[in-house]
Amino acid sequence: MPNYRTHARWGRIGAVVVAVGVGVGLFRLFESPLLAGGGALGAAAATFVGAIFPDIDHHRSVPRQKAARALSLLVVFGVASLAALHFESLVDVSDRAVTDLVDDPGLPPEALAGAGAALAALVAAGLVDPLLDLVTRRHRGWTHSVPTMFLLTAVLAGAVGLLTSELSTARQVAAVVVVGGFFCGCLIHLGLDGELR
Repeated sequence: MPNYRTHARWGRIGAVVVAVGVGVGLFRLFESPLLAGGGALGAAAATFVGAIFPDIDHHRSVPRQKAARALSLLVVFGVASLAALHFESLVDVSDRAVTDLVDDPGLPPEALAGAGAALAALVAAGLVDPLLDLVTRRHRGWTHSVPTMFLLTAVLAGAVGLLTSELSTARQVAAVVVVGGFFCGCLIHLGLDGELR
């Protein structure tokens, strides 16, 4: 069976191919070089993560550790993105919450909102490995199933679609397409493992 290096090498190759396809596709659809470039980079990263993701069920292995770090980074990036998109709402919530508790908190609500978002990102990232332990009981289980990986990707794409619904159609489409790169990476991994059925 292929090892981590093989999955990573093919993941990088797949990332380049998917990035080119996504970049060209987004540029043709929306004629925005910035959107095409950002989408291509995001899709490349998602493809690489997808190429190593199925081995998260191999506990305490190098692939598991690297995948957990990559997922932790994605979680931090996701929380930071949400906080940035909804920063005004976070500031309002933190201002109201602190004002209810303390007359003069001494810190601007923007700083409290930023600190709260950073704390949420760190806590969420810290929960990745324990949660992986809970949901992955054996190697070559559900993470090595094409239908399950498709369903997982569809759920992620749906969540991203909902979270980006306030953005322009072009940005929302780009965000959902980036998630599709994850499934492409999973297919690379499962193909190398002989699990495409």
